[in-house]
Amino acid sequence: MRSLVVGPTVALLALSSSPSGPGRLPSVRRAESSEAVAPPPRVVPEGACCGYPLVGERGFALRFYWLAREGGIRPDEDHHAIYSRDGFFIGAYPAGFIKSLLMEGSGILADGRVINYAGRCRFGTGTCYEPLDESVYPFGRGAGRRPLIPFKSVAVDPRLVPLGEPLYIPEFDGLVMPDGSVHDGCVRADDTGGNIKKRKMDFFVVTYENFRELLHTLFGVIWVTPHIEHPRCEYLRPD
Repeated sequence: MRSLVVGPTVALLALSSSPSGPGRLPSVRRAESSEAVAPPPRVVPEGACCGYPLVGERGFALRFYWLAREGGIRPDEDHHAIYSRDGFFIGAYPAGFIKSLLMEGSGILADGRVINYAGRCRFGTGTCYEPLDESVYPFGRGAGRRPLIPFKSVAVDPRLVPLGEPLYIPEFDGLVMPDGSVHDGCVRADDTGGNIKKRKMDFFVVTYENFRELLHTLFGVIWVTPHIEHPRCEYLRPD
């Protein structure tokens, strides 16, 4: 689950209050038609057709989030202890890492452990965390104990989009992701966040480096048009 604090880096992506500018910019990097592989046929529920947009064109603000990483923080910073909700001592870590962990909600420690935001508590910094089973949650955990999936999980306001709901994002369709895969436009509502209200969506990109690369790939695209009940994305719907 995303924590309650959103830093200035991601906030810069949603400065205006409404979509602006023409359609996709030519600088957006997409797969060549000869390289793109059509997704396999989906099992479409009876009566489903083409999905429908939740808002008008580019009506959702697009932002990003990723895993906080202990290794990327200066080791000479002041260290602070963090605990689990039951008072178990997890460790003492640089202040910069703890700030990043609070903002992102999930993080990876230098020893490989994955920890997740667990809410306010009376220990340490006043915010507690939960060590996760890396075999189940290798990239952290979203809302409702949902595993976060790179380039597929998004954080939304559950009052608008139910958790577990697949969404089709036409602005993502055909984009080359930092891992080399070609996005099919399908994501899933796996997470929430304190500052994700109404028409906002945070896209999970795993690392800060991936975020920087996607800023170039998605240059100019800071608003998207999520479609709900699109048959192409039914494969992401939980059983």
